[in-house]
Amino acid sequence: MPKVDWSAERTRITRSLSGASDLSVITRSDGSLQLLIPGAEAFARDGVEPRPSLKATLDRISTALNEASGTEILVIGHTDAAGSELHNMQLSIRRAEAVVEYLRVSGIALTRLQADGRGETEPFADNGTEAGRAKNRRVEMIVRPFAR
Repeated sequence: MPKVDWSAERTRITRSLSGASDLSVITRSDGSLQLLIPGAEAFARDGVEPRPSLKATLDRISTALNEASGTEILVIGHTDAAGSELHNMQLSIRRAEAVVEYLRVSGIALTRLQADGRGETEPFADNGTEAGRAKNRRVEMIVRPFAR
């Protein structure tokens, strides 16, 4: 694996993805990048196939990350609390796997990709309201250099 200038790479990725309403790019305290994709409209209810709006976002992400071959990408699916905890965990994993597959088909090496689901365990907002549940349905990516 080639050594990566992570500071320069992080700046390049952030610049190429910033400014869009369909995506937030955050530098985390450990230096990794967190890409937050609102998921309320990303998948059909109980569905795992990315909708066109999510595919457009993933196309932009894959273009930015294809050039960053020294990085790994952890895709994390999140759901709201509607339905059973087990169902939501399984759904979040399947959605993360669908995003990984989309990125793989877009040219990102599978060796750089991991999928994980958190179900309803990490809410952003109150699951007691529809607006809160919508915020909790999301896809998150953690981008970081490969560990040495």
